[in-house]
Amino acid sequence: MSSLPSAAVAIIRVCYPEDSVLLLRRNSNPSDPWSGHFSFPGGRKDDIDANLLETCTRETFEETGITLTSDAVRAELPARYAGSRINSLILVQPYLFHLDERPELQLEPKEIQSSCWLTLEQFRRPELHVEAEVLPERFAPAFPIDDYYLWGFTYKLLNNVLQMPALAELTRM
Repeated sequence: MSSLPSAAVAIIRVCYPEDSVLLLRRNSNPSDPWSGHFSFPGGRKDDIDANLLETCTRETFEETGITLTSDAVRAELPARYAGSRINSLILVQPYLFHLDERPELQLEPKEIQSSCWLTLEQFRRPELHVEAEVLPERFAPAFPIDDYYLWGFTYKLLNNVLQMPALAELTRM
């Protein structure tokens, strides 16, 4: 297993109209281990990508139509493994971006089912978090969104970002 990240995600935070982050709901696809899950925009590194920041911005544009610039990057977070609960490990490089307001989205219908802006005020409310059956006979900490749950890698990553004291001022999360 490589110790170098081979994928990247964008945690896109906006302040207006509410302090929130963008989540995407992936389409159902039998060949996708994250089929139907909520995720941050992003994906696997391609040979054409010079680096993982380029991977992150390319994948975000492909999935959402959002053009992210290096000026919007607030932090390169520690890389971490995703996929342990579904036996499909991949090392992911997260980047934190800040935008002043919610951009217009143009979702890629082949990959993305829907999107939502999760308000951080809601996510910070512990009474809204649950232990949910996220896969048959598999329970995990989760946050309900519409008819499904934010759980797993994306859930843990967002929790970790919100608890990082060094990023508190930077992100205003």
